[in-house]
Amino acid sequence: PAAATAPAASSSLDKPFIQIGIFSIEQNANNTATAMRQAGMVPTVLEQSSSGKAFWRVLVGPAQTRAERSTLLAKIKDTGFTDAYAVTN
Repeated sequence: PAAATAPAASSSLDKPFIQIGIFSIEQNANNTATAMRQAGMVPTVLEQSSSGKAFWRVLVGPAQTRAERSTLLAKIKDTGFTDAYAVTN
């Protein structure tokens, strides 16, 4: 399957996306994305690789404002992903 591409950053924020996690097992990334959907968010799962090893990133965004980003981050942390943080893409 083709790897997903990062969603376009249609935001003026320097870090409009929230990275929820990086997973070495695709199903774990998909399970996390499902949990985000059930919490009312729209996640993106990106397949990437480093040193020949595949990994999957789960992102939510882009947020349009700092307030929206803060609200998203708080909501994500409330679902148990306490190490989530803002990223460029």
